[in-house]
Amino acid sequence: MRHILPALLLPLALAACLNETAIPDATSSGGRTGAVSRPPPPPRVTTYDGQWVGTITLNPDRTRECPRPPSAERTITVEGGRATLALNPQVRQTQTGHVNADGSVRMVDSLDRSIATTGLFAEGTFQGEYRNGLCTYAVRMTKR
Repeated sequence: MRHILPALLLPLALAACLNETAIPDATSSGGRTGAVSRPPPPPRVTTYDGQWVGTITLNPDRTRECPRPPSAERTITVEGGRATLALNPQVRQTQTGHVNADGSVRMVDSLDRSIATTGLFAEGTFQGEYRNGLCTYAVRMTKR
């Protein structure tokens, strides 16, 4: 009985493949000539370049236990439109991201992209939120 079932299914599997077309090679350009074009990178925003210094404070939440925020001020360095937040300088824990033209930014941890800081640079201040798991922290900084 075991040998009969595969023998019965084989013709069905072959019939399903009759209308299949050949799979193109991975190097095939699909009828297009020339190299595949990528969208241009976003323009570099340098309006917000500089040092931004301030505090990170825990947003109150009575439903979970969250790690305490750092007691010392932290710094966001923006250079050529690339923002770097030094979360824990002792172990070189940083988050990086690119600042958009409207001043918005999302900086992420290099090892865990779910650990992120989002916010907005505007009028000499940065206001944002640092999220680590279910815990959230307010980030307030000023340009120096």
